[in-house]
Amino acid sequence: MTDIVIGTAGHVDHGKTTLIKALTGIETDTTKEEKKRGLSINLGFAYLDLPNNKRVGIVDVPGHERFIKNMVAGLPGIGLILLVVDASEGIMPQTKEHIAILSLLGKTNFLIVLTKVDSVDEEMRELVIEDIQEQVQGTVLEGADIVETDAVTGYGLDNLIAKIEQFTEEEHPVSASGNARLNIDRVFSVKGFGTVVTGTLLDGPISVGDTLYSYATGNKVTVRNIQVHEQNCQQARPGQRTALNLSNVSKQELKRGDVLSRSDQIPVTWMVDVKVTCLPEAQSGIGLWERVRLLIGTKEVLARTVPIGVDDIAPGEEGFLQLRLEEQIVAKQNDRFILRSYSPMMTIGGGQIIDASPKKHRRFRKEVLDSLKIKEEGSLDQLVLDFLMNKKNPFTEVNDLSEFLNKDTAELQHMLEQLQASGEVIRIDDQLWLHPQQLDKLNQLVGGYLDEYHKKYRLRKGMPIEEVRSKLRHLFSNREIDYLLDELVVRRALVSEQHRLSLPDFKVVFNKYQLAAWQLIEKELAKSGFTPVKAEDLLSLDKNAPDVLEAMTGEQVILLTHEYVISKEYYDKAVSLVREYIGEHQEMTLADFRDMTQSSRKTSMLILEYLDKNNVTKRIDNKRVLVD
Repeated sequence: MTDIVIGTAGHVDHGKTTLIKALTGIETDTTKEEKKRGLSINLGFAYLDLPNNKRVGIVDVPGHERFIKNMVAGLPGIGLILLVVDASEGIMPQTKEHIAILSLLGKTNFLIVLTKVDSVDEEMRELVIEDIQEQVQGTVLEGADIVETDAVTGYGLDNLIAKIEQFTEEEHPVSASGNARLNIDRVFSVKGFGTVVTGTLLDGPISVGDTLYSYATGNKVTVRNIQVHEQNCQQARPGQRTALNLSNVSKQELKRGDVLSRSDQIPVTWMVDVKVTCLPEAQSGIGLWERVRLLIGTKEVLARTVPIGVDDIAPGEEGFLQLRLEEQIVAKQNDRFILRSYSPMMTIGGGQIIDASPKKHRRFRKEVLDSLKIKEEGSLDQLVLDFLMNKKNPFTEVNDLSEFLNKDTAELQHMLEQLQASGEVIRIDDQLWLHPQQLDKLNQLVGGYLDEYHKKYRLRKGMPIEEVRSKLRHLFSNREIDYLLDELVVRRALVSEQHRLSLPDFKVVFNKYQLAAWQLIEKELAKSGFTPVKAEDLLSLDKNAPDVLEAMTGEQVILLTHEYVISKEYYDKAVSLVREYIGEHQEMTLADFRDMTQSSRKTSMLILEYLDKNNVTKRIDNKRVLVD
């Protein structure tokens, strides 16, 4: 294991920064304000070269209560925590809050570093160690090694380095599935190079030349150079402290808390569903619509709390919350977070994101709780099905799943194929998938459009397909609409006929007045024979003629143009005459057709152009041949 980032934690003035300088020779308090006040305000960074030739990054996070948000910002991607405790003071309230935060953020690997041991006598040292062991019982630090050190005299530093080296020799897998993501913790510019950002890399690798999506600007940026531990490299891997030199973006366009990723599909959201643990020391638990501070990644935003399934989440209890945010965040499922009270600022809880782009929930609906429990505990197949069933856009691409579940696309493709084989999902093509319940909802949506149309136009065979498509176009892509309509026709949920769609049980029924208009139209068209009739002349025959003529079009009537109409009986006769004549003579002129039908040149042209348009014939110069 080579990509280790170490973080410090502990009460202010317990010696974190001094310890790091003694280990690495690097001063992490860099600003004038930090040096003046003697405490860490911003994140400090260093690296340590170990005897086994491995280099580990170190993040010195602030210990003062006012700078807790900066501490949380430094923790994503950290593999080992050094909890620093002053031998003359022992565990302080700030130390306990740090332990709670580390636990809520899912950290499990710790060394407890007792500092300034040469400033106390042996008896005091033993008492402090005993007190530490008692106070960490029942926490994630129970059983952690305690390493005694003094940064001024150098006592115990070799032992601490040996413990760190031992940790790097062990296997500590870092997830590398999905697209690379960097929560920015610093932004600055370097003369001659331009904009530089730093952070701990998550989810996947980044290489020089990669294009990243900036969720701050909405634009794409290019990675010009990469440094890990102040060394240039071609690629940074998940878990590494990384500095990226970027082009196509200025320093002013980025800030701490912003996110860069190789994907542009990470949810940008005003709401998140979370599983939260309320700390036992939280004064009143977490109730409805409380204003809190959400610390996630390197960002702090204000939010309102909405407990799901319960009135409130009491101190020491777990539960589901929907957080309604006062500004958008970029987050993924399983991201860890901390909640702090708005005022006075105290850590009240934390946990894990269950859904990064949820709908607004009703608080006590069973199906909402069931879905949240699946997202929290479900197996991969359950998570996939839940995502497909509840996604706002019902059509799902494998990449959508990969971004949401943070799983490899090949693994998800295999799972989808298994679910398809058992009939639990519908495959549209290599990338697009649909849950059967979503198809049912889409069927109801399209069916609603058609039902409304049938009630309004009772004599029309159905809604023109293009009109149906236009109603769906603001919701779905053309590819998705094509699939949906074809699939509903195949499943006999819709009937497709003459470029129109109708419901299966819809029938055109004429009353006696409409039947009378039908007979008038038929009589007029039969009388005109091969000579097309103007549509306006037919419409003037009866007040019911407009609706009846439209109902007849395509079956009893052919609309040659928007202006001229011919009976289908005579049109079919014309087609037969043309096929027979050309079959015998190989070709036909307009005059030949005019003579066969005893019609005028103008009306013959109307019919022949319609035949050309419908691929019955093809015009070559002044003659026509049959289309193969």
